[in-house]
Amino acid sequence: MIELSSQLKAMRTELQAIIKTLAILANRNTPAKIGEWLRQDQVLKIMGISTRTFSRLTSSGRLPTSKIGGLIYIRTDDVDLLLNENYPMDNLTIKKK
Repeated sequence: MIELSSQLKAMRTELQAIIKTLAILANRNTPAKIGEWLRQDQVLKIMGISTRTFSRLTSSGRLPTSKIGGLIYIRTDDVDLLLNENYPMDNLTIKKK
């Protein structure tokens, strides 16, 4: 009985991990909703970058875009991801008072 119980607990843990993985994959493939997109000029202002830097980020594929009628749109999630990838966690120091 004890062995069966531990096997069931192990199976439950594995199933929970699978469910979490499926949820992550489902969110990746979900198209962004209206309101979760920014225009190029908004991204330039938010990130404090030049048009040339924006162009480098998009042409290298680091910042995916969608172009509609001459306007370039960027998902807010992609901007967040790019900013978080480049956040200098190693350089942070905690100042004690």
